[in-house]
Parts: sequence; structure tokens; C-alpha cells
Amino acid sequence: MKQILRVFFILAALPLLLSAGKIVTLAPALTEIVFALGKGEQIVGNTQFCDFPEAAKKIPKMGAKLDLNLEVLIAAQPDIIFLYPSYYKKVKILRERSKLVVVNHATLQGLYDSIEIIAKELQVEQEGRVLSAGIKNTLAEIRRKTANKKKVKTLLIAGRNRDQLRNMYIIGKKDFLNDILEIAGGINAYRGNIEYPNISIESVVSMNPDFIIELSVFYQQLDEEKVLTLWGKYPIIKAVKNKKIKIIKDNVWLRPGPRVGQIAGKLYRLFYEE
Repeated sequence: MKQILRVFFILAALPLLLSAGKIVTLAPALTEIVFALGKGEQIVGNTQFCDFPEAAKKIPKMGAKLDLNLEVLIAAQPDIIFLYPSYYKKVKILRERSKLVVVNHATLQGLYDSIEIIAKELQVEQEGRVLSAGIKNTLAEIRRKTANKKKVKTLLIAGRNRDQLRNMYIIGKKDFLNDILEIAGGINAYRGNIEYPNISIESVVSMNPDFIIELSVFYQQLDEEKVLTLWGKYPIIKAVKNKKIKIIKDNVWLRPGPRVGQIAGKLYRLFYEE
């Protein structure tokens, strides 16, 4: 009888044991998802850009994509590593030591799939369903409010030469931000199929967007007045003429994670309430 009870308690505790491993998250959005699922205390390493929630800042840093420190990563002895496909070549050497879980949430649907995968790996499927449902409900409410409003043709600039309107990289139609943009009442001014096209000012003039958003999180010290002066040379562009240019310095805009509802809400207010 004692032997039977011992086996029973071991089997009952097995899911807890399986979910109690050490975690490494190799992207800010992955860190946010794990925290949102209630497993943040198990993270033993993340990247230098993982700064939300506040507790994420105190976790040992493994570098980032270009300077990932494999020695520190190995020393952390993670049981599971969550990563994007672009990281896999760098860490595949660890696949005999740790479980590598590759997720891709470049799109909004990819985010939902990623949450489901991560929640399953961490034995918190119910929390995953609740998290996804919360995001979907927030976005559905914003979509409802924009259903009968005029679409705002928007150009999303993700990077360019610091002091010139040259070498501009913009968000295409296959990025999660494009999905959020459409929910918030916008439509991408770029209609091609390249994921992140490099365009010229002449192309911007041709697109003639209603709104221009510069996602300048990688050059935080950018002088906003200087940006507006640069664009001011092109009043032929509707967004310039109507002073509909916004400089964004909040890095949440480039993170396909649990806070995407906040991005949609901010876009909605920019378009219709500002």
C-alpha cells in the first residue's frame, strides 16, 4: 500500500517537476510572455534589451543577437530556451544540453500561436488561453470602434539615416505592426509584398500617406524639431501638409508581445482623438 501511495504522489507531482525548470528567453517579447504567464521567476537569463516588466531588468543578460554570449548561456544551465528562428544557428550547439523552443510571432496570429506553444511547454495552458483571450478582446473592442471610420493611410518608418530622409526602411504588410495598424483604423501606405522595403523620399511622395509614424527607438536622442524640419521640405505629402507626423520612442511598438493592445489603443487615439 505504501508503495502504491508513493507512486501516486510521484505521478501527481510530475507536471510540477516538469514545469519547474530554468528558462532563458532570447527576445524581449518572449520575456514578457513568460512573465505574463506567471513564470518570470524561472527565467535565469535574457537579452540586454529585455526591460519589461521591471523584474526583467535584474535577470542576468546573455547579450543579444549580434553579441550573444554562449559561455554565459551555458553556465546558466537552462532547461529550456525560447528563441526566434534567427537565433537558432547561434544556439543549436546547445540542443543536447537544453530544449530549444523556436517560435515565430512576426504576425499577430504568430503571437497567438507562440503564446500557446510557450504555455504548453511551461504547463500553464489555461493561463495561455486567458492571456490570448485578453489580447483578442482588447483588439476586438478597438476594431469595433474603427469599423465605420475612414481608414488612415499610414507610413511606418522603422529606420533611416539619422540626419537625412534617406535609406528609409518601412514596415511592410507581413509584420505584426501592419496587423495592429489595420485593427486601429489604418491602412499601410505601402502596398507591395517586400517585408521591410528600403525606400526613397520620392517613393514617400508617390505613396502620399495621410500619417507618417517614425519608430525611432534605436536613436532615442533624435531631435523631434529637426525631424519635423526635414519633413517640412515636402509639403506636397499630405501627412506633412496636415502636420500628421509622429515620432515614437517607446520600444513596445517593436515588440510583438502581450502589450500589443496598448499599441493599437495608441494608434487609435493618434488617428481619431488627438
